[in-house]
Amino acid sequence: MMMKLGVLLGILLVSSYATAEFCYNDVEAACGSSEADGVLLANCDAKYGGIDALVTDLQAYANALIETSFDYLLMTAHFGNFEAYRPGFHALYLSLSDKAWENGIKTIQFITKRGGKMNFNQPPRLKRNTKERHLELNELHSLAKALDTEKKLAEEALRIHTQAQHHTKQDSSVAHHIEEEFFKDQSERVRDLAGYTTILKSLLVDRDPSISLTLFDDYLKSVY
Repeated sequence: MMMKLGVLLGILLVSSYATAEFCYNDVEAACGSSEADGVLLANCDAKYGGIDALVTDLQAYANALIETSFDYLLMTAHFGNFEAYRPGFHALYLSLSDKAWENGIKTIQFITKRGGKMNFNQPPRLKRNTKERHLELNELHSLAKALDTEKKLAEEALRIHTQAQHHTKQDSSVAHHIEEEFFKDQSERVRDLAGYTTILKSLLVDRDPSISLTLFDDYLKSVY
């Protein structure tokens, strides 16, 4: 008899805990209150799964993408001026800037779709090279910087994906978003930039690298 009472008490405790997390109960409590206008519906949101534990990483990643977009814009401006005019490099970095901005916006939209809020003050987790100087980059150094940036973004996407899969509240929705929006394009950008860096380095050993640079820039212009 005592055992049955213990089991029943446990069920009642679990039930009361679970029902406390339902929007319906919040609405019922608000409707039954004499001060209904001031009652917050704490559970009437779009949150579920492990989004609360992952939202900080997503916010940091969105800010990293937006920051990266502006970094590429600086590189775009550098190769678009009359002193270092390279229309191919200009087009490449403008394309990378647009893509980073687009991915940042998509990440913010995903955060809000899952019931979270965007925090633009959340610092990115990506480590920066203190030796980088946007306005002093030559063509080869700019490719190296872009390759490092894309690899760091790809590594962070992999880390968030792993977090979503192995969290106590597994969130396949977050993992799926990362897979669909980032993995394929990031692998292609890393491969392309690695190829560009290797090819340009080999071209610069020529006796007259200026011609090689012009031809390589023309190629980038035709692609982007």
